[in-house]
Amino acid sequence: MKLQMKVTAFHMVDNLATGLYESEGQRVMELIRNSLVASMPTNKWEPKRAKIEVSLVPNHPLSPSKGVALVILDHGCGLTDPALERYFNWLGTPLAQLRQHQNGSYNGASQKGIGRLAALALNENCLHDDIMTRIKHGYYLLSRTSKSGEVRFVPVIPERAETEQGFETERFISPTSTEMGSLKNIPGSFTSIIIPTPIFQSHGEIYDAVKWLLPREQDKMFDLLIGGKTYGPPPLEMDINITSQDGRYRARLGVGNTESDGVWLCDDETGFRVASCQKLGRLLPDPLWYPDLVGDIFAPGLLRYQNTARSTLAKEFTRKGNKEWSKLLMFLISQVAPVSKQLIERDAIRGNAAETLDELAEMFNDRFGEPDGENISEGGTRKPRDPKPKEPTDGPKPSGGGEPTPAGDKYRRYISIRVHDEIYNLYRGQTLHPFVFAQVNPNNPKVIFTNVRGGYKALPETKQARREHCLMQVLAAIGKSKFPRDPNEATLFANKIRSEFLK
Repeated sequence: MKLQMKVTAFHMVDNLATGLYESEGQRVMELIRNSLVASMPTNKWEPKRAKIEVSLVPNHPLSPSKGVALVILDHGCGLTDPALERYFNWLGTPLAQLRQHQNGSYNGASQKGIGRLAALALNENCLHDDIMTRIKHGYYLLSRTSKSGEVRFVPVIPERAETEQGFETERFISPTSTEMGSLKNIPGSFTSIIIPTPIFQSHGEIYDAVKWLLPREQDKMFDLLIGGKTYGPPPLEMDINITSQDGRYRARLGVGNTESDGVWLCDDETGFRVASCQKLGRLLPDPLWYPDLVGDIFAPGLLRYQNTARSTLAKEFTRKGNKEWSKLLMFLISQVAPVSKQLIERDAIRGNAAETLDELAEMFNDRFGEPDGENISEGGTRKPRDPKPKEPTDGPKPSGGGEPTPAGDKYRRYISIRVHDEIYNLYRGQTLHPFVFAQVNPNNPKVIFTNVRGGYKALPETKQARREHCLMQVLAAIGKSKFPRDPNEATLFANKIRSEFLK
């Protein structure tokens, strides 16, 4: 007797959707990527053929109490019979397709086989309440492969999939049916995902979630409409513009703020961001993973090695001996890293804000003791090495290490402080919002970004006022890092530590 393994409703919702992706933007991009693939009839990446529409539709008949629904629409080939079988019969990529496209079809854009379930993580009702309630909610699929005629209508509800042993895929409705909502009488072939009770409140929120994940090279960008308005990605950074001789390795870098999320390794063919350099810190040369360096580095064949959560590279790519990884490293070490270091050190870290931060570090040392070593926790940003002092050109060389020279000091990007038994690293190289002095690094709560490069606009005039102001800003940020979901506890923590400086 042979038994077929089945997927539970709980597993679909908690592990393959809501618990998988690190950001809301990555969830939306999974569905956009599927729409792109549906718009390319051959296994060739042709983004200019695609038109993707994303809308928040009020009074939608498929949303509870005719509320708002998130509608993602493509004008591709529709759900063909082979695509239908794969969509509803296989979780992951079947062997037949792997044999044909070992590294995933469409340059790796279609290789995981679970991206469709990201739609569950965009439904508010799938995220909250107990699991027995969450599995009752899901999304709806509408699709047609012909120019006109009836539309395939499939509810994708995890509870039904388990209790009814599958999805009902053979229900067809009229193009004028109530369920069509805003898509009534739509012409041509298409596929649309309808997500009730979406997590987004506005079209602006949707764009903010995906804009840094869109291909930033114009020839890679597709036609994207959000709320009926055409959107594109932020322009490429151009302070550093380096291209390899064969054109396949490209670096477009600059100095920016936390919104642009550092430097990313991107796929050469599709333009999609694949891996955050901040997550790959230990594998890359300085300063490519520094938070204040921003932009995109393009290399061939990366997308097929992206991890399932769409945030970094799989370990098989970065293993020692992989020729593709070695070629990329050679490009980064020889051509990109040297000029990147010059770029971020062009502006000295100096001024009243930087001096005040140095004074705060001394205050923390006096109160709690000096920190020991580099206490960056695993999984976060590695602490950059401070520049080495230049050796004297004449006279005896020093017998050992030493303190950096004043010239090196002004570029020192980290100051470590102790708060009781915990070590925090104040990063001085980041550009923040002009009215934000201290902010938690989203990739590592033990790193606090500080705005000391001359861009902070709320710095008091007097020295004593500056110290008090900046101290509370830093303590507030540390409080948020310790209690990210409880603002009251974060405030109490900051005030308690402040009171200890008064003793």
